[in-house]
Amino acid sequence: MYSNTKAITKYFRSAVAAQANLGIDFKTDFFSIINPEEVIQGRINPEACRSIFAEAERTTLDEENSPKKKHHVNVIICAKTIKTTYESNEKVQNEINELTGIYYIPAILNNEGQLLFDDSEKKLPWFPREYLMPMVEPKLAIGNANTVDRFMSNHVDQVEKIQSWSDYVVFFKALYEVVAESPFEQNTIRNMEEEELSFELESNMYLFLDKTVYSTIHIMNLYNHLLGDDQNKPLYENFISTQIANTHPIIENGLLQMQAHCGQMNGEYPLSPSQREAVNHINAMEYGEILAVNGPPGTGKTTLLQTVVADMYVKRALKKEKAPLIVAASTNNQAVTNIIESFGNIRKMGISNLEERWIEGVSSFAVYFPAIKKVKEAQSKGYQYTNQKGEFFISDVEDEENIEKSKTKLITCCNAYFGSNYKSITECQDRLHEELSFIEKSKNTLLSLAQKAEQCGLKGEAIDQYLEKLSLVIEGKQAEVSKIRQRVLEWENCYGNIPFYIRWFRFINSFAKRIQTEFRLFINDEEQGFLNEYMTFDEIKEKYSQLYAQCNKEISELKQKKSLIETIKNKYDDELKQLRLHNIYLHGEKNEKYKLDLDYINGLLDKIHRYIAFWLSVHYFECRWVSGEDKLSERQKGTNYENVLQKFYHRLSMITPCLVMTFYTLPRQFLAYSEQKNFFLYNYIDLLIVDEAGQVSPEIAAGAFSLAKKSVVVGDIHQIEPVWGVSRALDKALSVSSGAIQTLDEFELLERTGLNSSCSSVMKVAAKCCKYEKFDERGLLLREHRRCYDEIIDYCNELVYKGNLVPLRGKGKEDINRAIKHWPQMGFKQIDTEYSTRKGSSRINRLEAEQIAKWLKNHFKLIVNAYPNEARENLVGVITPFKAQVECIKSELKKQMPGDYSKISVGTVHTFQGAERKIIILSTVYGKQDGCFFIDANKSLMNVAVSRAKDHFFVFGDINGLKDTKSSASGLLKKYVGGNEI
Repeated sequence: MYSNTKAITKYFRSAVAAQANLGIDFKTDFFSIINPEEVIQGRINPEACRSIFAEAERTTLDEENSPKKKHHVNVIICAKTIKTTYESNEKVQNEINELTGIYYIPAILNNEGQLLFDDSEKKLPWFPREYLMPMVEPKLAIGNANTVDRFMSNHVDQVEKIQSWSDYVVFFKALYEVVAESPFEQNTIRNMEEEELSFELESNMYLFLDKTVYSTIHIMNLYNHLLGDDQNKPLYENFISTQIANTHPIIENGLLQMQAHCGQMNGEYPLSPSQREAVNHINAMEYGEILAVNGPPGTGKTTLLQTVVADMYVKRALKKEKAPLIVAASTNNQAVTNIIESFGNIRKMGISNLEERWIEGVSSFAVYFPAIKKVKEAQSKGYQYTNQKGEFFISDVEDEENIEKSKTKLITCCNAYFGSNYKSITECQDRLHEELSFIEKSKNTLLSLAQKAEQCGLKGEAIDQYLEKLSLVIEGKQAEVSKIRQRVLEWENCYGNIPFYIRWFRFINSFAKRIQTEFRLFINDEEQGFLNEYMTFDEIKEKYSQLYAQCNKEISELKQKKSLIETIKNKYDDELKQLRLHNIYLHGEKNEKYKLDLDYINGLLDKIHRYIAFWLSVHYFECRWVSGEDKLSERQKGTNYENVLQKFYHRLSMITPCLVMTFYTLPRQFLAYSEQKNFFLYNYIDLLIVDEAGQVSPEIAAGAFSLAKKSVVVGDIHQIEPVWGVSRALDKALSVSSGAIQTLDEFELLERTGLNSSCSSVMKVAAKCCKYEKFDERGLLLREHRRCYDEIIDYCNELVYKGNLVPLRGKGKEDINRAIKHWPQMGFKQIDTEYSTRKGSSRINRLEAEQIAKWLKNHFKLIVNAYPNEARENLVGVITPFKAQVECIKSELKKQMPGDYSKISVGTVHTFQGAERKIIILSTVYGKQDGCFFIDANKSLMNVAVSRAKDHFFVFGDINGLKDTKSSASGLLKKYVGGNEI
């Protein structure tokens, strides 16, 4: 089997390149028809020009809610399109779609109809990769990918010299003719797979508004550099290895693991058992290791990510090291902004003024590195955002006036917290570190004491109560010793009262019987179990001496145990006393002061010690920041020299320990310059967190692993899959041509390890790399579900999670505080429909849309009143499998609920990924004669749809359209909602 780093890198690069220039969809994208001569001359007819500008302004209005007069727009010219030919009213090339574009030319169009070369972006013409050799299952082969690459490589200088439209025409004609081996003006093109077969081309050209974004350009740059760089990159090599990691035993939650956990960003609740298990394994990670954590909905994934960041942050503060560089990334922008929002909304526990920033201008523990097109959105949502140049948030907080204000505020806040009178930042910094060290020592002491108490056999009982019981047991044993002494005296009297001659001649049978008679009469009920009349007096005395010795031994052991526990209690009391001197109260108002159960104490430490340690670390690093550590000079700002970038990120990490970005922008942030060349900061990021990894295709993220030392990959393979940019057939061709595999038969290995660019995800690759296994699946599992009522999440548990989730919210029908008591948690509204209606490639059911709008109109006030403290936007979501039905429902809501329709979210399952609502309505669309293919095609869709609902999930549609087989998603849904008509 041939597979190595370079080959897999080349393969992933090819897969990304294949997605950079995808074809235009004539079915959905607006276009104008133009004459080829217009393109050659560089001037478009006025009607086509007006249409494109109207579309551009309409798009701007949709996206930004404010019309803008444009003078230039980016356009794409589809210069070559396969003509659809018919014979006897049937298509000749049946496997090729109508209007299949094969050659695209990007340009700029001004409002006078003039075409211009895009000199700033230097977007160049392209052929869709799926029509270039090599390929598997070829339908249309117009050229060779290597020919395109060679041409581009050999004409870099020509591209730089393009100054006019006529220069550009020469270039795009030459590219076409070299690749297609056909004159540009010719209206036929041969199929390179079957040279005798040629295709007729449309005589027209088509003008589209350019909505494509070269989003993969930074990923491509990283892959290009990786191909020429030979330094070791353990994490990247682990990711792209075709070897499946050997399994290791799960790490148990022992004292060492508890002591290794130092920081917590959330002080409201202790970690759940599975969250704690994940943290323990993260703390045990080695250089180059990837840990996969499966995070089903509602299982506290956000809390886990916050804990990982806080824990690393505190550890570095304790050691007085640089703040950790932690990057959280995904391809899904929603996932990225969810992290931003969660790190900016830490609920305060009321610990003096500790839980606020002691510097000016910083409001979150995460900073966002958005793509240029997302800057306005970041600004409108109030995110802390910046870029590698240090603009926006960084330039604001690094302003000298802001730093001076921050120094004053920090000293004031520090003195308020400690009741001190410090004059300098250095004094504050030292005091904060001293307090942090005290908290860490106290945490470890309390855990050690709890373990010692556990080893004493307390079994969760309060230590003071246990000591009381122990004292009673000792008293009882001492009374037993006195009783033994007394009874031995009584036996001596009994034996002494027997006539001397009988005792003397006890070996004579009749005398022996006389003694036995006396003994039989003297033995009491308690002695029946260990004495009998046949025993001699010496044997009886020996038996009692054994009991006496045993009791004394037990008393001695109990006293030792009591002394040990008293020592533990005294040390514990001393520790509580020390904590009170620091205004820290371990137990609050609860009467559980002496509960020294190890797990219980560890949970308390999450909410108190580890939480306080995090905030102390925040202020400790704030001191270092305002003191000017790693501060850039004016000449250094905005540059990407290696030493500058290292200072830049170390300084930023002190005040915002989590850097958030998509995989499309990530490589650009770690591109440095030194010795007259650009290069990437490999093995630089301390921890790469991949969020929603089940939605990230491997080739998009793989390169980023070369920039990090370790990675925690969090996602759910049972939620919505990535949008794959290459088909399986093209994927096979790319893997063979790049040398990742030698023959097509070996493609199965890539699929098994998740290293294919079609039908895989980073979550699948991480599972291959992860050396731990839980419930027969690679990776750890977050199990405790708290979002949905049990009746709702039970559906998901049975559908995909094999019963491994632990529902903790409880049953809705048993919750006396539930908002709307007369509604079931899972229910349906029957809407009789024979068939749905096709609309293009989608479907609608107008009756269903009308009924949903009518029901919401009648019940929305009830819903709003039931949740008085909840924003209306968080109450109801309507999910449907079809985009056309989304628009249909929105239209009906607008018609029937003009005042409230905007407060109700309507979308496909994909638009609800990561969201939650109190009530979710599913519009099935299908009539009872349609079947329900879309619902049953992928269980992940229904898993996501149902798990969005916190309190109620209602199916609106014809229930008879759902299957009866409970093994299918629709059949299981029918089982759960059946009998609960609303």
